[in-house]
Amino acid sequence: MPMVPGFVETMQKSIEIHKTKNDDYSGANGPFFNFDVCEYISGLFKSSKDKVYAVFIAVKLARLSVVLTSDKVNNESIEDSFDDLITYAGIWKSDVMSRTKAEVSNRAKRKR
Repeated sequence: MPMVPGFVETMQKSIEIHKTKNDDYSGANGPFFNFDVCEYISGLFKSSKDKVYAVFIAVKLARLSVVLTSDKVNNESIEDSFDDLITYAGIWKSDVMSRTKAEVSNRAKRKR
């Protein structure tokens, strides 16, 4: 069977990325730690849209819980993780405020 050009190289690169990133995202907590954190945090929200934001934030919280208790950081810096966390929270806030204004406006229109 012919091979897809570049496929094996892509898989080999993915294995190397997995090895280094898994240390930053899971550490001694097991290989699925960051996914477990995301599952738990997303389950706290009813809105599908809020769940998406919560997962982005949960990924960064899981990462920070590992790298802040570790001797090494393999990929993005701790500062980058905090900056991403702050950015995601700001974007989420903006979206919620926009949705809230739209809901208030729609309620006012229905009362007329």
